[in-house]
Amino acid sequence: MSAWREALRTMRMQLIISVWVGTLVLVLLGVLWLQIPDSHVWEFAFSILFACGLLASFFWGFSWVFKKMLKPAEEERGWLRWILLAVVIVAWWLLQMPIDRLLEHRGLYAGYWTSRLPHWLRWLRTYEHMVVLQNWIYFSLRLILTGLLLPIAVVVGASRVRGSAGRIFGLWSQWWYWAAALVCGWVAFAVSGKLMNWTPGRSLTSEILSLFVRLGFVFTLDVLLACFVLAVIVVGLRRGAFSPISE
Repeated sequence: MSAWREALRTMRMQLIISVWVGTLVLVLLGVLWLQIPDSHVWEFAFSILFACGLLASFFWGFSWVFKKMLKPAEEERGWLRWILLAVVIVAWWLLQMPIDRLLEHRGLYAGYWTSRLPHWLRWLRTYEHMVVLQNWIYFSLRLILTGLLLPIAVVVGASRVRGSAGRIFGLWSQWWYWAAALVCGWVAFAVSGKLMNWTPGRSLTSEILSLFVRLGFVFTLDVLLACFVLAVIVVGLRRGAFSPISE
């Protein structure tokens, strides 16, 4: 399909490596930040400064990625771009809260719906099946919310917001965008879950080695899928996403 082929051509190896390395550095810095004690005033102050630096690195890094991919003719000022990007992230976090509430009570819902099913269907829809089904439903809702806000984040992080509403609404109306976002998210969710729950080997050394290999594979796969979705967004925004794309 033409949009996906163009998205694959948009993905550059140098950019993928930059995203891979940058994301890994941010994750490691986040883990390091969690290890900073706060028993003294100076430690607490250092923790706050470290967190601010980490957030600044996050905003700068992803703004750089969005600009490299979108290549806008003009862009917002740096401080305004970061503020708008922070607003999008906070909105995404707030919209996740109802889904988190549902996820917390998935066991209760699974028991209720299992008890309401006819006896001849309970062999097909057991309690465990209901829990798994809810996991997929709630994750799909997260993907839809992310798919709605991610194009906005790309626009505010890379170019001017003024005059971009039409392009964003147009992108939302394209089936190929939602197919790419949902399928990539489902693949990442399924593969990550299967691999991280798989523990080959019986010795401690083999399990540790297997854990690092699986983490590296899952991390690389997720970065590639995320870069592809971003490339699809860039293709849609560049085309204006108003008219159907000929397949």
